[in-house]
Amino acid sequence: MRFLRDISGGADLRAVAEKYELPFDEAKAAIERSISGTLSGVFHLDVECLLTGDGCEIYVFRENRVEMLPMERLKKNVLRAIKYGVVAALQKEATVRGYEKLRYLTGGIIGGHVAVVFEERIFIELDGSVGRLVVGVCEREHQTPKERGLYRTGDYINFYVSSVTPSSNGRVPVLRVSLSRTPKSLTEGLLQRELSEKLLAIRVRCMKRAAGVFSLVEADGRIPGECIKAVSRELKERIIVHFDGR
Repeated sequence: MRFLRDISGGADLRAVAEKYELPFDEAKAAIERSISGTLSGVFHLDVECLLTGDGCEIYVFRENRVEMLPMERLKKNVLRAIKYGVVAALQKEATVRGYEKLRYLTGGIIGGHVAVVFEERIFIELDGSVGRLVVGVCEREHQTPKERGLYRTGDYINFYVSSVTPSSNGRVPVLRVSLSRTPKSLTEGLLQRELSEKLLAIRVRCMKRAAGVFSLVEADGRIPGECIKAVSRELKERIIVHFDGR
Protein backbone atom coordinates (compact mmCIF):
# COMPACT_ATOMS: atom_id res chain seq x y z
CA MET A 1 0.00 0.00 0.00
CA ARG A 2 2.70 2.48 0.94
CA PHE A 3 4.57 1.71 -2.27
CA LEU A 4 1.53 2.54 -4.41
CA ARG A 5 0.80 5.70 -2.44
CA ASP A 6 4.43 6.80 -2.68
CA ILE A 7 4.65 6.48 -6.44
CA SER A 8 1.22 7.94 -7.14
CA GLY A 9 1.86 11.36 -5.61
CA GLY A 10 3.21 13.94 -8.05
CA ALA A 11 6.26 14.88 -5.99
CA ASP A 12 7.12 11.26 -5.25
CA LEU A 13 6.67 10.26 -8.87
CA ARG A 14 8.99 13.05 -9.98
CA ALA A 15 11.61 11.76 -7.54
CA VAL A 16 11.24 8.27 -9.03
CA ALA A 17 11.63 9.69 -12.55
CA GLU A 18 14.79 11.54 -11.52
CA LYS A 19 16.19 8.44 -9.85
CA TYR A 20 15.91 6.47 -13.09
CA GLU A 21 16.92 9.46 -15.25
CA LEU A 22 13.63 9.41 -17.15
CA PRO A 23 11.28 12.21 -18.24
CA PHE A 24 8.31 12.47 -15.89
CA ASP A 25 5.71 11.39 -18.48
CA GLU A 26 7.75 8.35 -19.57
CA ALA A 27 8.27 7.19 -15.98
CA LYS A 28 4.56 7.63 -15.21
CA ALA A 29 3.52 5.70 -18.33
CA ALA A 30 5.98 2.88 -17.58
CA ILE A 31 4.63 2.51 -14.03
CA GLU A 32 1.02 2.51 -15.22
CA ARG A 33 1.77 -0.15 -17.87
CA SER A 34 3.60 -2.30 -15.35
CA ILE A 35 0.88 -2.18 -12.70
CA SER A 36 -1.82 -2.77 -15.32
CA GLY A 37 0.05 -5.79 -16.69
CA THR A 38 0.72 -7.29 -13.26
CA LEU A 39 -2.90 -6.98 -12.11
CA SER A 40 -4.27 -8.23 -15.43
CA GLY A 41 -2.19 -11.36 -14.93
CA VAL A 42 -3.29 -11.77 -11.32
CA PHE A 43 -7.03 -11.38 -11.96
CA HIS A 44 -7.08 -12.78 -15.52
CA LEU A 45 -9.04 -9.73 -16.59
CA ASP A 46 -8.30 -6.46 -18.37
CA VAL A 47 -7.05 -4.06 -15.71
CA GLU A 48 -5.98 -0.45 -16.21
CA CYS A 49 -4.06 1.66 -13.73
CA LEU A 50 -4.05 5.45 -13.71
CA LEU A 51 -1.73 7.49 -11.54
CA THR A 52 -3.22 10.79 -10.46
CA GLY A 53 -2.14 13.49 -8.08
CA ASP A 54 -4.58 12.02 -5.55
CA GLY A 55 -3.63 8.38 -5.77
CA CYS A 56 -3.56 5.23 -7.84
CA GLU A 57 -6.86 4.39 -9.56
CA ILE A 58 -7.35 0.79 -10.68
CA TYR A 59 -10.14 -0.15 -13.10
CA VAL A 60 -11.22 -3.74 -13.79
CA PHE A 61 -13.00 -4.35 -17.11
CA ARG A 62 -15.52 -7.18 -16.97
CA GLU A 63 -17.89 -8.30 -19.73
CA ASN A 64 -20.69 -5.85 -19.03
CA ARG A 65 -19.23 -3.34 -16.61
CA VAL A 66 -16.20 -1.53 -15.31
CA GLU A 67 -15.36 -1.69 -11.61
CA MET A 68 -12.96 0.40 -9.59
CA LEU A 69 -10.77 -1.83 -7.45
CA PRO A 70 -9.98 -0.41 -3.99
CA MET A 71 -6.32 -0.74 -3.16
CA GLU A 72 -7.31 -2.16 0.21
CA ARG A 73 -8.29 -5.36 -1.56
CA LEU A 74 -4.78 -5.96 -2.85
CA LYS A 75 -2.98 -8.61 -0.81
CA LYS A 76 0.63 -8.32 0.29
CA ASN A 77 1.88 -10.83 -2.29
CA VAL A 78 0.15 -8.84 -5.06
CA LEU A 79 1.66 -5.57 -3.81
CA ARG A 80 5.06 -7.27 -3.73
CA ALA A 81 4.63 -8.44 -7.33
CA ILE A 82 3.60 -4.91 -8.34
CA LYS A 83 6.66 -3.41 -6.69
CA TYR A 84 9.07 -5.82 -8.38
CA GLY A 85 7.34 -5.30 -11.71
CA VAL A 86 7.52 -1.51 -11.45
CA VAL A 87 11.22 -1.54 -10.56
CA ALA A 88 11.97 -3.87 -13.49
CA ALA A 89 9.91 -1.73 -15.87
CA LEU A 90 11.70 1.47 -14.83
CA GLN A 91 15.10 -0.16 -15.16
CA LYS A 92 14.20 -1.46 -18.61
CA GLU A 93 12.88 1.94 -19.70
CA ALA A 94 16.06 3.63 -18.44
CA THR A 95 18.22 1.08 -20.26
CA VAL A 96 16.38 1.51 -23.56
CA ARG A 97 16.55 5.29 -23.28
CA GLY A 98 20.22 5.08 -22.35
CA TYR A 99 20.92 2.95 -25.41
CA GLU A 100 19.39 5.56 -27.69
CA LYS A 101 21.61 8.16 -26.05
CA LEU A 102 24.83 6.15 -25.95
CA ARG A 103 24.91 4.01 -29.09
CA TYR A 104 26.73 6.85 -30.86
CA LEU A 105 29.76 6.00 -28.70
CA THR A 106 30.54 2.89 -30.75
CA GLY A 107 33.71 3.40 -32.74
CA GLY A 108 34.78 6.36 -30.64
CA ILE A 109 37.13 7.05 -27.75
CA ILE A 110 36.02 7.44 -24.14
CA GLY A 111 37.87 7.77 -20.87
CA GLY A 112 37.07 6.69 -17.36
CA HIS A 113 38.36 5.60 -13.98
CA VAL A 114 38.93 1.98 -13.03
CA ALA A 115 36.14 1.07 -10.58
CA VAL A 116 36.78 -2.66 -10.06
CA VAL A 117 39.30 -5.24 -11.25
CA PHE A 118 37.84 -8.75 -11.11
CA GLU A 119 39.38 -11.90 -12.59
CA GLU A 120 41.45 -9.83 -15.07
CA ARG A 121 38.33 -8.04 -16.24
CA ILE A 122 38.24 -4.31 -15.54
CA PHE A 123 35.08 -2.33 -14.90
CA ILE A 124 35.22 1.36 -15.78
CA GLU A 125 33.29 4.33 -14.45
CA LEU A 126 32.92 6.19 -17.71
CA ASP A 127 33.18 9.94 -18.23
CA GLY A 128 30.09 12.04 -18.66
CA SER A 129 26.46 11.62 -17.68
CA VAL A 130 26.11 8.06 -18.92
CA GLY A 131 23.84 6.96 -16.07
CA ARG A 132 24.02 4.45 -13.26
CA LEU A 133 22.75 1.56 -15.42
CA VAL A 134 25.76 1.74 -17.73
CA VAL A 135 28.63 -0.70 -17.25
CA GLY A 136 31.96 -0.18 -19.02
CA VAL A 137 33.94 -3.43 -19.33
CA CYS A 138 37.35 -4.25 -20.78
CA GLU A 139 37.99 -7.99 -21.05
CA ARG A 140 41.45 -9.52 -20.68
CA GLU A 141 41.87 -10.15 -24.40
CA HIS A 142 41.29 -6.46 -25.09
CA GLN A 143 44.02 -5.33 -22.70
CA THR A 144 47.60 -4.90 -23.90
CA PRO A 145 50.03 -7.55 -22.62
CA LYS A 146 52.13 -4.81 -21.02
CA GLU A 147 49.19 -3.54 -18.93
CA ARG A 148 47.51 -6.77 -17.86
CA GLY A 149 47.52 -7.20 -14.12
CA LEU A 150 48.70 -3.63 -13.51
CA TYR A 151 45.36 -1.80 -13.48
CA ARG A 152 44.50 -0.24 -10.13
CA THR A 153 41.28 1.25 -8.78
CA GLY A 154 41.16 4.94 -9.58
CA ASP A 155 43.47 4.78 -12.63
CA TYR A 156 42.27 7.02 -15.46
CA ILE A 157 42.42 5.31 -18.87
CA ASN A 158 41.18 5.95 -22.41
CA PHE A 159 39.51 3.21 -24.44
CA TYR A 160 38.15 2.43 -27.87
CA VAL A 161 34.41 1.64 -27.69
CA SER A 162 33.80 -1.67 -29.45
CA SER A 163 30.04 -1.82 -28.85
CA VAL A 164 27.13 -0.65 -26.72
CA THR A 165 24.60 -3.41 -26.07
CA PRO A 166 21.70 -4.09 -23.69
CA SER A 167 22.71 -6.68 -21.12
CA SER A 168 21.90 -7.61 -17.53
CA ASN A 169 23.58 -7.53 -14.16
CA GLY A 170 21.82 -10.39 -12.45
CA ARG A 171 18.16 -9.50 -12.98
CA VAL A 172 18.84 -5.81 -13.56
CA PRO A 173 18.92 -4.62 -17.21
CA VAL A 174 21.96 -2.50 -17.97
CA LEU A 175 23.87 -1.13 -20.94
CA ARG A 176 27.17 -2.86 -21.46
CA VAL A 177 29.84 -0.69 -23.08
CA SER A 178 32.54 -3.03 -24.39
CA LEU A 179 35.96 -1.37 -24.27
CA SER A 180 39.34 -2.15 -25.77
CA ARG A 181 42.94 -0.96 -25.45
CA THR A 182 44.28 -2.91 -28.43
CA PRO A 183 42.86 -1.67 -31.79
CA LYS A 184 44.58 0.63 -34.25
CA SER A 185 41.57 2.91 -33.98
CA LEU A 186 42.57 3.81 -30.41
CA THR A 187 45.88 5.23 -31.61
CA GLU A 188 44.11 7.13 -34.41
CA GLY A 189 41.42 8.48 -32.10
CA LEU A 190 43.83 9.66 -29.42
CA LEU A 191 46.06 11.41 -31.96
CA GLN A 192 43.08 12.99 -33.66
CA ARG A 193 41.82 14.26 -30.31
CA GLU A 194 45.21 15.79 -29.47
CA LEU A 195 45.27 17.51 -32.85
CA SER A 196 41.71 18.77 -32.53
CA GLU A 197 42.52 20.35 -29.19
CA LYS A 198 45.25 22.32 -30.97
CA LEU A 199 42.84 23.18 -33.81
CA LEU A 200 44.98 21.30 -36.33
CA ALA A 201 43.12 19.77 -39.28
CA ILE A 202 45.52 16.88 -39.84
CA ARG A 203 44.23 13.46 -40.81
CA VAL A 204 45.98 10.41 -39.40
CA ARG A 205 45.75 6.72 -40.09
CA CYS A 206 47.29 3.92 -38.04
CA MET A 207 48.67 1.45 -40.55
CA LYS A 208 49.99 -1.14 -38.10
CA ARG A 209 50.00 -1.64 -34.38
CA ALA A 210 51.56 -4.07 -31.93
CA ALA A 211 49.62 -3.03 -28.84
CA GLY A 212 51.94 -1.95 -26.07
CA VAL A 213 54.98 -1.97 -28.38
CA PHE A 214 54.48 0.45 -31.30
CA SER A 215 52.00 2.08 -33.64
CA LEU A 216 52.90 3.00 -37.22
CA VAL A 217 50.95 6.09 -38.28
CA GLU A 218 50.63 7.98 -41.56
CA ALA A 219 49.65 11.67 -41.47
CA ASP A 220 48.89 14.26 -44.14
CA GLY A 221 50.58 16.98 -42.09
CA ARG A 222 53.32 17.41 -39.53
CA ILE A 223 52.16 16.37 -36.05
CA PRO A 224 53.59 18.38 -33.14
CA GLY A 225 55.95 16.40 -30.97
CA GLU A 226 53.92 17.02 -27.80
CA CYS A 227 50.89 15.35 -29.39
CA ILE A 228 52.91 12.26 -30.24
CA LYS A 229 54.44 12.14 -26.75
CA ALA A 230 51.04 12.45 -25.07
CA VAL A 231 49.64 9.48 -26.97
CA SER A 232 52.85 7.51 -26.44
CA ARG A 233 52.55 8.00 -22.67
CA GLU A 234 48.90 7.02 -22.70
CA LEU A 235 49.45 3.81 -24.67
CA LYS A 236 52.90 3.03 -23.20
CA GLU A 237 54.27 2.37 -26.68
CA ARG A 238 56.32 4.02 -29.40
CA ILE A 239 54.39 6.12 -31.93
CA ILE A 240 56.12 6.16 -35.35
CA VAL A 241 54.73 8.82 -37.68
CA HIS A 242 55.31 8.94 -41.42
CA PHE A 243 54.48 12.30 -42.97
CA ASP A 244 53.13 12.25 -46.50
CA GLY A 245 54.29 15.63 -47.79
CA ARG A 246 52.90 15.28 -51.29
